[in-house]
Amino acid sequence: MTGWRDVSAVLVGSVVLVAACSSSSRSSTVTTPTTGTTVAKTASTAAASTDAASTVAASTNDTTTTTTVPSRVAATGRACGNSGRVPERYRSVVVFAFENRTWNDVGGVGFGAMPYLHRLAQQCAYFSDWSETDTNQDSLTQYVGQLTGAFQSGTVNDCAPSPSCSTQADNLFRQARNARLTAINYVEGTTSACSSEGNAAKHIPALYMWGAIDRSYCQAQVRPLSEFDPNRLPSFAFVTPTLCDDGHDCANATVDGWAKTHIQPVLDSGAYHAGQVAVFVWYDEYQPVPNMWITPTATPGAVTAAGAGYAGTLRAWESMLGLPCLADACTAPNMRTAAHS
Repeated sequence: MTGWRDVSAVLVGSVVLVAACSSSSRSSTVTTPTTGTTVAKTASTAAASTDAASTVAASTNDTTTTTTVPSRVAATGRACGNSGRVPERYRSVVVFAFENRTWNDVGGVGFGAMPYLHRLAQQCAYFSDWSETDTNQDSLTQYVGQLTGAFQSGTVNDCAPSPSCSTQADNLFRQARNARLTAINYVEGTTSACSSEGNAAKHIPALYMWGAIDRSYCQAQVRPLSEFDPNRLPSFAFVTPTLCDDGHDCANATVDGWAKTHIQPVLDSGAYHAGQVAVFVWYDEYQPVPNMWITPTATPGAVTAAGAGYAGTLRAWESMLGLPCLADACTAPNMRTAAHS
């Protein structure tokens, strides 16, 4: 990726997420015109060895600590449930987004009907009761609410991005820029920056961030999935599969196969083994909403936490990247502690 503004990001640990949305969502493909300047990609630093302990410097609102995370993934063969302290911060957070399922639609709590995700769920954490931004709305409201921490009245009914269908609210992409971190919404199906061609705009939340100077960063922050490199991850990656691969138009088997192809390389990376990357499987609607938290220390199996949902998940992502909370995330439960992530 060339032509990006030099952002000199320092990445301290990685998180990966997966997102999904509801079958009631109507697909609408909108190509958003390029606006403003082009921002250049920031190079990620190399991951630590899978056999050595990794020391992660972590700063919080009040203190700065150093957490040593022994690398045990290679030794145990498990993606999660390994010994070692949970790092305060990660180099990267990666989210994979999927659509149109409740827990019952994927074979019950724990993805029983999806062999790859089920195997991961047996090793990693997931919340048995997880709620979206607005249970009365479809995809767009959930995607935008997840990245802003609240319901946004300008992004309802799966409208196409425009001055009247967008939000001025602060968001995780803007937070990352302000902290000199990189945040990218990777889009499968497109070959152009700042575009929904080959996909659906309503599943690409970065297209709807129009506050401050957000639009001028669209080319840098909405990129083709072909540029996603598990060994050179940005600080925050939100991955939008096509309408088939995310489950909107196709069956669980397609989604599970796609997940294996794209998630496993991240879990095989040196940075993940070193405890520097967090991976999330995220679905956008239909309670109870499927989800998974994949980190080396995540507690295997179902987790119960009152109020678990979009706000607590955003709070976790922000915490993992050393960012302040936004909107409802500031009063959300601490889901990181519950998942041991």
